[in-house]
Amino acid sequence: MEEDLGVTLHSAVDLAGCFVFSTCIQVLAGSFVGNRPRCRGGCGGGVHRHGRYERYARPEGNERVAVTRYRCPECGRTVSVLPVERLPYRPVERNRLEAYFHAQAEFGSGPDPPPGVLEAGCLRRAWKRFQTRVSTLKEAFGLLLPSAVDSAAQLWRQMCLAKPTLSAILEFLAQTGNRSLLGDYCCLQPPPGAH
Repeated sequence: MEEDLGVTLHSAVDLAGCFVFSTCIQVLAGSFVGNRPRCRGGCGGGVHRHGRYERYARPEGNERVAVTRYRCPECGRTVSVLPVERLPYRPVERNRLEAYFHAQAEFGSGPDPPPGVLEAGCLRRAWKRFQTRVSTLKEAFGLLLPSAVDSAAQLWRQMCLAKPTLSAILEFLAQTGNRSLLGDYCCLQPPPGAH
């Protein structure tokens, strides 16, 4: 089973000012069957390795991680495969974000070792973004959550009861509504008029 757990890298702005995402998608390693992803456009053939790029591994910017890219020869779409511990557009490791969110929801002690100044800022911004998405994520989880959830801390606790890890939460969001934890990306939404 394949799940899109990422966002596009290339975009343009349409007439309404919304980002229209085109050809390059990020997915997480382990979110697809086999040794490479399939084309995001649904083409029948396989994708070919198409180089790699580096991105920051940590907020300090002194470490980088390689991200492998693949290209579909049939339609030209590219897909990048993020290492499983990475999050799209966040230079923090998934387990550290999860530990930080646990602490914010008051059922964990936070990342160990404690984050430095730059990482703490990244984690605070992620939590702040999460706080703006309570109603969206509550709707995405539907009947898996009690209706009384009204704060980010309550939402995180209930999401973790329904899906015990950040990986499971991300997979569920991608699979059931083409959503992500910190944003609903245009590339993951169906095109206008498609139902």
